[in-house]
Amino acid sequence: MAWTNLVLTTILGLLLALHAAAAPEESYDEKLKLTQFKDGKVLAEFYFTRFISPSAVKKAKDNHYTLLPRSIGEIIQSFGVKELHLTFTQGTWNHEKWGYSPLSAPGGVQLWSWFETANVDSQWKGLTHALAGLFCASLNFIDQSATAEPLLSFRTNGTVTSASELTESNSPQLRYGSLPREAVCTENLTPWVKLLPCQTKAGIASLFNAYRLFDGNFHSMGTHLRPICTDAMCEQRGIEFVQTLAVVLDPMRLDNRKDWSLQTIFERKLDSACPVAENTQIVVTVPETSGFTFRPSPPDVKQDGKGHTIATYPIHRETPKNMDVGITWSNPTVNHTIDRTHSYIRANRYLTGYGGERGGLSVDLYNYRSSAIPVTYFESIPWILKLYLHTLKVETSVNKSTAVVGDIFFQPAIDRGRPSVLEMQLTLPPNSTTTISIEFDKAFVKYTEHPPDANRGFDIGAAVISLRADEGEQNTRIYTETLLISLPTPDFSMPYNVITLTCTLIALFFGSMFNLLTRRFEPLTIKR
Repeated sequence: MAWTNLVLTTILGLLLALHAAAAPEESYDEKLKLTQFKDGKVLAEFYFTRFISPSAVKKAKDNHYTLLPRSIGEIIQSFGVKELHLTFTQGTWNHEKWGYSPLSAPGGVQLWSWFETANVDSQWKGLTHALAGLFCASLNFIDQSATAEPLLSFRTNGTVTSASELTESNSPQLRYGSLPREAVCTENLTPWVKLLPCQTKAGIASLFNAYRLFDGNFHSMGTHLRPICTDAMCEQRGIEFVQTLAVVLDPMRLDNRKDWSLQTIFERKLDSACPVAENTQIVVTVPETSGFTFRPSPPDVKQDGKGHTIATYPIHRETPKNMDVGITWSNPTVNHTIDRTHSYIRANRYLTGYGGERGGLSVDLYNYRSSAIPVTYFESIPWILKLYLHTLKVETSVNKSTAVVGDIFFQPAIDRGRPSVLEMQLTLPPNSTTTISIEFDKAFVKYTEHPPDANRGFDIGAAVISLRADEGEQNTRIYTETLLISLPTPDFSMPYNVITLTCTLIALFFGSMFNLLTRRFEPLTIKR
């Protein structure tokens, strides 16, 4: 035990020295937001934010790294990456009951990145392979046949290129890819955690318990990198590197109670703040103004004007160890009603048609507000579905003469070369239902292109609806369900039958010939 304490003290001392050396040029903050919904579930959002100044970026190019992980720095330098967004998600975000969150993401893996380089396709391939090795995932399967180039969606979150530097050769280009079939587990979480300065030894990351994280209703971990301007002319740009983790846990299912604490939902308490972090805090949000009690009593409590109570707990070196934050409710009942003032857009995506040759794809967009809402619809369909643009229909339930469709971008698929891309700018009428539908043919793929469980079918990635939540806020993205479609599937038992029959015949022929050629035949004398 003494040796363990000595090693831990040494590690923390080294981290303090690292922090002292990196403070003038780099900063690191940690934040944990705990939000309890009306249905009793608790959303835990972890934010690990690092800002790398322009001078530190220059040092990183000379292989001098401090807070920026070397593996990330070498990837963005080698492949000309200016902005990167990668998410690993398990489960489906319930927009109706949980509202809109910047950490919501589609199931599986989603990757989109901006490049400033001449040969984008080769750099994109190198980026997916490098990230596949770094995060122990199948990102290398995002090849050209699964890569899209959106034009209307996925705007940059940072300033990629200044106007004075912008030329035709280095104009930023976007690439997008997803793997809806990818399963997320601890082998992805472990390398992701190793990118943190304190890993799970200290700070809010010490709450990570893989058994509880992957047992939630929703789990998504993200890696986001974007350039940040540090002057008015944007001649100097730093880097903001953020690691996020969102998990929705259900105290009612865990302990059959609406009350919760860090100990009950994570089975762990907060021991200490990360020495490298300049600012660490826990923010607890409750959708009520009374009927509950914070444990322990927070130093700062306020109302946000929307009926929510927000409590803030600053974490520092003097914070007592084994700190446990939670809420006790006087009323144990939960509310499963849907608040349309916050969940005013809903999307439902489904397949139509029947048979193994043709089919259709439809999306219902519901606008529950009394005003029109502009949205951008993005769809990337694999080449195995042959879309027909002349069958595209956009219908609304109110005022048929209303102009719903604005700009449309459609890129037809190339067999084994690229997916079909459909982007539309829509204006959803107030209190309406807008339906987008399109028909397709199912391709006959080679038997080697079927997944191992061929009879399960092929996964179609989620569609993306981009909207502006409220005035002054950033764009919000809503993700639909992923779809599962079955293609004409050969009888994979027939090759097995042919192989077994062939092997049997060969074995009989070889055995008989070998027996005849090697056996010595001699007359047998029977003595009586």
